[in-house]
Amino acid sequence: MTISRRARLFAAIGAIALVPAALTACSGGQSVSDACQVAQEAITDASSGMTEAMSDPAAAEQAFADLTSEISAASDKITNEEVKGAYDDFAASFQDTQTVIEEMTADPANADMEAVTEATNGMTESAQKISDVCS
Repeated sequence: MTISRRARLFAAIGAIALVPAALTACSGGQSVSDACQVAQEAITDASSGMTEAMSDPAAAEQAFADLTSEISAASDKITNEEVKGAYDDFAASFQDTQTVIEEMTADPANADMEAVTEATNGMTESAQKISDVCS
């Protein structure tokens, strides 16, 4: 079965859309709570444009690139070591996913679906780590 480029891109974007919900439980001690708040705000702010971009794969690719940059930049604002470790893993998983999406968009006929699956699983797992630290 062939999966269209648009369907693959939307699957990756769908995984992104679930991230802010996973982080709503962020709370805890003052330092952890503050760091979790920064993480949650960065991800929520960055992902707000993804819904609009879903109707246009080219726009979605750019929105994902912007999201990856914003998530990486927010890492500098997180100083709590426990949260920072989980957040940096999350930022790295987004970078990996951005690379896979760029490759998939450039050559949809030869898209590596295993790489797409691994990248989106990495995002999900790293988002869960943040959620675990922040709950």
